[in-house]
Amino acid sequence: MECDNHEDYIEKICTLQYDVLLKDNQSAINEYVDFCSTRQILSIFDFNNKQLRLFGSSISTKEAEKRFFDLQNELLIENIKARKIDGILWWYETWDATWQQYNAEITADIEHHYNTNVSSVIILNELGEQVKIDFHKLEEIYGTRIKRIRRSKIDELQPIYWKLTPLNIEQFLLDSESTEYLWIKDDFDKKMKGLYTRFITIERIQNMRLFKQFSILHEEYLTKYGKIDNGTMRFLYHGCPESATRKIIERGFNRSYCGVNGCVYGRGVYFSTDSSFSNKYANPNEKKEKRMFYSRVLLGRSMIGNSTMCEPADGYDTTTNGTHIFVCYYDSQCYPEYLLTYM
Repeated sequence: MECDNHEDYIEKICTLQYDVLLKDNQSAINEYVDFCSTRQILSIFDFNNKQLRLFGSSISTKEAEKRFFDLQNELLIENIKARKIDGILWWYETWDATWQQYNAEITADIEHHYNTNVSSVIILNELGEQVKIDFHKLEEIYGTRIKRIRRSKIDELQPIYWKLTPLNIEQFLLDSESTEYLWIKDDFDKKMKGLYTRFITIERIQNMRLFKQFSILHEEYLTKYGKIDNGTMRFLYHGCPESATRKIIERGFNRSYCGVNGCVYGRGVYFSTDSSFSNKYANPNEKKEKRMFYSRVLLGRSMIGNSTMCEPADGYDTTTNGTHIFVCYYDSQCYPEYLLTYM
């Protein structure tokens, strides 16, 4: 294997968090090896020492490390949904305020003692340090160093592509080279190309409480309207001022917010298939940045509405200059999965 810049050629060692899952999924390993090969990275799995060794340029190796972390998370969620393994994870906060999983063995050890209702336990962490785990304060203590710890349980409803996190609400920046980023950006550009000066970020919103509410209603819609149309679920745009984004991320869309941008077709939350239409309501902040949500929306069966309507059975759609505008009347009909920022 050749490398264009020999001075940038490095070795990276990754821990096999879930080595048993990897051993049982040769196709996942093959897919990952192919991923590395296309980026001129040599990947060697060492199951005896529970390590993955990567050799390549620093940029490509970092990309491969990230992909391997995502792969292990995907396998974990798949097996939890198949009820092959427990979905409990233990985390510690690192120096940069991000959260890192304890490895599978330490997690099992901590969980065992947690279930015995002891107040604390002494364990060896991944660095071989003898640390105290305080279950009352939720801290890992080593001398004067104190790290916060958290316990989380993976919900079976969690999408497989979501990042694992111990936080109830979190926003993740999408990699601009990822398939997820590109399909959202491509759809946005179908109507917005040439109408903005710079596309800044796409963030995935992970709010499990709101997503579970949406998923429960989605199941009802699937029963009511059928699986062929995915229970009338669509991804639609919603433009709004920056000041409204935090409320929406934390509490979801709420029809009580209506009136800010008008209620021409009734009291509800307005969405559109056309990003350029929603752009009209994405008021810029002082930096001239705009915000737009790309959201899961349950439409129900279309009906025509007017400004006096408040409680139809489902939402409805209308058309303005050929643009579909959908109005939803129940908060749980919509889930704000992506936040787009542009100028």
